[in-house]
Amino acid sequence: MAQHEQHFVKIPKDLSLIRQKFIFGLTKRQAICFGIGILIGFPSFYIFNNVLNFGLQAACFALGITAAPAIFCGLYTKNGLHLEQIVKLMVSFFRKPRIRTYQSENSYTIISRQLEYRRLKKILNDSNAQPQKKRR
Repeated sequence: MAQHEQHFVKIPKDLSLIRQKFIFGLTKRQAICFGIGILIGFPSFYIFNNVLNFGLQAACFALGITAAPAIFCGLYTKNGLHLEQIVKLMVSFFRKPRIRTYQSENSYTIISRQLEYRRLKKILNDSNAQPQKKRR
């Protein structure tokens, strides 16, 4: 009797996190950002290694430093937002005025004004209600 092996496939609980893979297990966005990183990094590698003669180690370090921002931009997501969207929201947030005033209404003041209004209204009504003496 042959024993049957059971294989399980992990399915993420949130299906919105599934992205269609494009090349080498990367999404289209990640592949483009890696390409941009390579286009930026290799010239710096060439300049540091062949033109400036800093050596292979310094050239590899320069390649990593110059390619890292583009690669990071392609890989980083937080709360469904990509890096440039987060930066755009942060810039718009910090451009808004920071001073906010809290204004509340004092209930005691409102009640006292209402009572004063009623008192003055009563005084005016009483003075208008009294008949005026005719002058001769």
